[in-house]
Amino acid sequence: MIGFVVVFLLGLQGAANAATDFDHMERLAAAEYGQKAATTIKAWRTLIDKNRTQPNTIKLERINAFVNDRIIYADDEAVWGVEDYWTTPLEVFGKGMGDCEDYAIAKYISLLLMDVPVQKLRLVYVRARMGSRTVAHMVLSYFEAPTDDPLILDNLTDAILPAKRRADLFPVFSFNHEGLWVGEERGPSTNSSARLSRWRDVLQRMRREGIDPSLTQFNPQPLSSWEKLKPRLASRNKARARPWSKVAAKCQTNPKMKKIASKHVKSTKLKAKTAKHSPPSRKIANR
Repeated sequence: MIGFVVVFLLGLQGAANAATDFDHMERLAAAEYGQKAATTIKAWRTLIDKNRTQPNTIKLERINAFVNDRIIYADDEAVWGVEDYWTTPLEVFGKGMGDCEDYAIAKYISLLLMDVPVQKLRLVYVRARMGSRTVAHMVLSYFEAPTDDPLILDNLTDAILPAKRRADLFPVFSFNHEGLWVGEERGPSTNSSARLSRWRDVLQRMRREGIDPSLTQFNPQPLSSWEKLKPRLASRNKARARPWSKVAAKCQTNPKMKKIASKHVKSTKLKAKTAKHSPPSRKIANR
């Protein structure tokens, strides 16, 4: 169900952890959310510092477990009183609650602070099959190489599995500090500019809270485009998109798609639409 896709380049400069002010974040956490939140931020900082020299696979395992363990699943209405709110790591650790986007963003920023290259990470909106229905969901993907099948970090499971073993997930669009790949699918949707606005807003709040300014730059400009994806439908409830690795590689190698994207982003209104996020039904128990 994924349609025309446009990629934007988001600026990223400097070393990932050079200017992060954890002391400031601890003070903010204590002042705004209490001492328990400050203790969580301190534990997060310790985890990052102790594992920065570990292999990336170890970093993935430890951050995935830490975030899944420290956050209870709750939708934005229950936590923030609004329909859709993307949190900073400080906010989600402060509240101790969040939805799938909050888990994924916290893992993404954590791994960048552990010096995992941004090119290897993408936040991915997916359609997650749950029984006889599918729901909008977000996960974090890790590509060891651009054409590899990515590993998926998910709040629905502690297991980190290759995408090919997650037959319940169908990628819709992905983004990181280098690009935003915006697709469209049938069903309820919102304009992709709203997604850009939320991403811009959460990055600005991270900067005020002490995250390295190089991780909060946002300078979108056209980069390239994926071709139209034509999922093969085995049945109404079983859609198969192109392999994740092939989709990732396509956007970097097709000059024609780059030209199309350049023209497309000049329009005053993006035509691409994305599925409106609704939180998954499963709740993560307080551990």
